[in-house]
Amino acid sequence: MEPSAYTGNNAAEARDMDAVARFYVKCALWLGVHDPVFVDAYFGPAAVKEEALTVTVPPDRIAGYAADLLATLDRIEPDRLEEAGRIRHTHLREMIRTLEARAGILTGESLVFDAEAEALYGIAVMRDDPDWYGELHAALDLHLPGDGDLSVRYRAFMDSFVIPFDRLGPVFAAAFAESRRRTAEHLPLPAGERLEIGYATGEPWEAFIRYLGDGTSLVRVNADLPITVDRALTYACHEGYPGHHTMRAIREAALVRARGWIEHSVVTLASPLATVAEGAAMLGEEMIFSGHERARFFEEVLFPLAGLETENVDRFDAVVTASAALNLMGNARVARGYLGGTLSREEASRLLQDVLFLEAEAARIRLRFIEEFRAYPVALAQGYRIVRDYVGDGDDRWERFVHTLTEPVLPGDLTSADSPE
Repeated sequence: MEPSAYTGNNAAEARDMDAVARFYVKCALWLGVHDPVFVDAYFGPAAVKEEALTVTVPPDRIAGYAADLLATLDRIEPDRLEEAGRIRHTHLREMIRTLEARAGILTGESLVFDAEAEALYGIAVMRDDPDWYGELHAALDLHLPGDGDLSVRYRAFMDSFVIPFDRLGPVFAAAFAESRRRTAEHLPLPAGERLEIGYATGEPWEAFIRYLGDGTSLVRVNADLPITVDRALTYACHEGYPGHHTMRAIREAALVRARGWIEHSVVTLASPLATVAEGAAMLGEEMIFSGHERARFFEEVLFPLAGLETENVDRFDAVVTASAALNLMGNARVARGYLGGTLSREEASRLLQDVLFLEAEAARIRLRFIEEFRAYPVALAQGYRIVRDYVGDGDDRWERFVHTLTEPVLPGDLTSADSPE
């Protein structure tokens, strides 16, 4: 059965980007059948998804459709569009270009790792620095008690801050409630938005979010794995407020429903837009818990709820800061080395254990994540750097941060612009 007809010439003549966007959404949904991690969320019209998934379209044909869509956009002159139309034209082009690249990879096209990261995520090659972790290890050595092997000291220290199973609910509820309260002080949340927290067992991940549409998200935490108290707050900020849930709820209301930009109803994990979205989500915790505010929230709220002593809270906060930076940069470098062919699987696993201080099982799970999501760890690291540098520390930092949350911005928009549009 052939997929529904596409009239690119008519769309171009009418400068009808709605037709281009609607067909792009179908192409993304078709590609998601072949690539289970490509589509992270869909909250557009059910009829569009139902119509798309009545057929199976192979990746090579999807790549061809993407090329046709790009050619159609070339016939729609941006100078003849109003400002919002020009913005839409630019970002829609990048979304389709990424779709074409990902479909091409699934057909067997081979790209070196750096070229793949640039094609899918719009990010430049990472600079090579053999001693990238030296300062972070030094910071951990300074703050961790005792002496001797750093990884042993780190693991022993963090083990003392694991949340007991029967206290997970209150700790997570408090973390999400406070992150929502602080976020709402800086930007209006869509009416009726809500986030549900639940728990799962028998899974390899610590937590994940699924955006269901209509301002609703579902967060699931793996109760099998040991979760330290800092992770509750990280998940609350990254996945919830002001992170992915906030971003998707706002964009659904502002872009999909108010403007009718259906292309933003499908969230793909391979996209320059994903680079900025992840960067904003990762910066969110620093935005709403600046300075010593996070340590005080640990001390006054989360530690007591978890049944933990508060005497080492400042030391814990310092260790968490250094280890988070270590993991962010380390995951990206291991991914690049392993998938780029300069590290064997054994060498990559050893780096995860010796440099990032992961247990052997955690290193195995991390490698499986890298193998499945490929350049995504690089997009996380680069996205955080790009958004952090764009937001800066001036009086307009919240205005800039909200801009990255609410508008469909690309990495290049942030590295070349001095202020929000």
